[in-house]
Amino acid sequence: MNCFRSALLGFGLLLAVSAAQAQGPGVRANIPFDFVVGNQVLPAGEYVVAAEGSGNTAISIRSTEGHGTILSIAQACVAASPSKDARLVFHALGGRYFLSQVWSTGYTSGRQLPRSKAETELAKNQDPAKELIVAAQLTR
Repeated sequence: MNCFRSALLGFGLLLAVSAAQAQGPGVRANIPFDFVVGNQVLPAGEYVVAAEGSGNTAISIRSTEGHGTILSIAQACVAASPSKDARLVFHALGGRYFLSQVWSTGYTSGRQLPRSKAETELAKNQDPAKELIVAAQLTR
């Protein structure tokens, strides 16, 4: 009986951890400017951004207009309270826009992309980056 309880408790903890790590649905946004992810420049247009992989360690950025899909490593980022809206956060530096974070409505965790080499170099030689937020919609 004790073995059964231990197994049941372990299974419950595993489910709780898996649920806590889930990113939730993807987001769809119309991005009105060209932007950078990693070392690739993506044209303005409509994109769907979603967590990928078993641990949500990557995100896919897929154009709905046929410009292709990019996969990028992403880390978890957290907020004190659940996000009130779905949004994409960009850093603006030197006339270029770099995708930085992805947030879904109702979640305290989002996904943060690493800085690219270009963003790091521009940050060394420019004023601090300005944050630009693009509203998004949840997708299923």
